[in-house]
Amino acid sequence: MSKNHYLVDELAEIYRLLGDKTRLVMAKKLSEEEWTVSQFVDLFKISQPLVSQHIKKLKDAKLITEKRQGKRILYQLDKQGESYSLVLQLIAPMVEQNQSL
Repeated sequence: MSKNHYLVDELAEIYRLLGDKTRLVMAKKLSEEEWTVSQFVDLFKISQPLVSQHIKKLKDAKLITEKRQGKRILYQLDKQGESYSLVLQLIAPMVEQNQSL
């Protein structure tokens, strides 16, 4: 597979992941500070397993990182990741208008 084809596949996957409203808002929140699953449960008023599924998809795509702090796991946008600047571009309109939902 050519490098360009790989890049197109990677971009399409990121667009697909962040095309989901919940994950898009998560990306915005995680670009600003660390969040826990419990905080997202409270924000979205959805179940913990559903939040965990969204987190797993973002983690599998290497868009977020996790850090253990005692029993808590804190998530944040991966600032060292290859896709960091693309994610910032995608959430930029939300950041500029300070919108979350």
